[in-house]
Amino acid sequence: MNPLAERIRSVRTRPRSQAVIADRRTSVDADGLVGAAEELRLALVAAAGVPRPLVAVSLPLSTDAVVALVAAILGDLSVCFVDPSAAEDHRRSLLQALHPDVVLDRSGIRAVASSTSRSGVEAGYVAMSSGSTGGGPKGVLSSWAGIDAFVPHGAAALDLDASSVWAEVSHLSYDLAMTNLLVALAAGSSLHLSGSLGDRLRPLGFCARVDATHLRLAPRFIDLAANERGPASPRTLRVWGSGGDRLSAADAQRVFDLGVSTVVNTYGTSETIGFASAARFDAGEDLPTVHGALGIGRGAVGAWRTSLLPDGAAADMLTIESPHLPGGYLFGSPNGEFPRWEGSERVLTGDLGARRGEELFCLGRAGRRVKRSASFVDLDALDAEVKQVFGLATFTAATPEGDLVSLVEGPGADLGDLRRRLPTVLRPDSVPDLLVPVAQLPRLGNGKIDQAAAQLLAAAAS
Repeated sequence: MNPLAERIRSVRTRPRSQAVIADRRTSVDADGLVGAAEELRLALVAAAGVPRPLVAVSLPLSTDAVVALVAAILGDLSVCFVDPSAAEDHRRSLLQALHPDVVLDRSGIRAVASSTSRSGVEAGYVAMSSGSTGGGPKGVLSSWAGIDAFVPHGAAALDLDASSVWAEVSHLSYDLAMTNLLVALAAGSSLHLSGSLGDRLRPLGFCARVDATHLRLAPRFIDLAANERGPASPRTLRVWGSGGDRLSAADAQRVFDLGVSTVVNTYGTSETIGFASAARFDAGEDLPTVHGALGIGRGAVGAWRTSLLPDGAAADMLTIESPHLPGGYLFGSPNGEFPRWEGSERVLTGDLGARRGEELFCLGRAGRRVKRSASFVDLDALDAEVKQVFGLATFTAATPEGDLVSLVEGPGADLGDLRRRLPTVLRPDSVPDLLVPVAQLPRLGNGKIDQAAAQLLAAAAS
């Protein structure tokens, strides 16, 4: 039995354990969880015909999905979650890249003829990329042993224990939702799950209904919480920050204004198991910032370390190190961008960082692909879309404060009309915060935009 299985079995079978995993339809108590997981494990192994299959689980967020996760842990199986609400072609592409031995979905269990040999590969959780960065979907496997080394430190950073209640509204195909569940499971916390759109839109009402103590509230959901008209949030609620997102001090203050007492801002990547730095902030405290970004802590969670690369290696790039990191992609081919694996103990994250004293700060993505509100914005694609629809040459830059500034070329451009029409062609999180008219964008001798000079213009304008 792997060490994570031993930990969960011990925590979930303690006498008088009150832990419950519940969704709107079903619930399972601590004793029933282990029994149901063992029964499912036997069925999965029998269907696959191999002792340690790779299982693809395509179930909605529910107690059944958590039972499947625990079955994989207890049986030392590998598991990957696929959101059944995703488009069919997306689900198909993920399964084709994954090559599972068996699939568990709402129709039951079915074996799949796998063409991939996984002999010698440790069992664990497989995080799948969407393939949006090129090269097709890619998978990274985090071993159960590595996760076991992380979860007690992650639970301590989030102040999770057997008295805690975690509220979760994100599907387990989302890497941060998986981290939530693994840490809470190992800590003996109760879990309340909801795939309901209403609960996603009213997260504080959901927390109040189930008496939750913990919730992950991404920056883009703070607006939803602030617009709720219903029960006030519990005063004991801890809000986990943004993972690899850039969380601003203004975001944190808005959360405090909702009646929440504590924000825990974490930093990590899906390719490095959990988070590798965490900072706790309580209402009323002074919030340390760099360019408006809230601190991410001192760069240590258990054996995980976050640091800035030495001068000359890559300017202000955050890196994560740990002896428990995955060895790289299982399949697919990285396109030379994030992450770059150096040996087996360090990952260059592709995020810009800063240090003030002993505190680290995440300032957002490097390059022309930036992360905003848990999703990526390709600035080159944004400018290309504006050119195609409006016939305007633009250069959009991300400021250190996280704003998007678009330089618009041409004295005749109607910026008022452009500002009104941009939301009709761009995602809400990619609409520029500021439009700046320029007579001409700075260009190189070959006619291409001088990005360094344009970036300086955008920074000055902001």
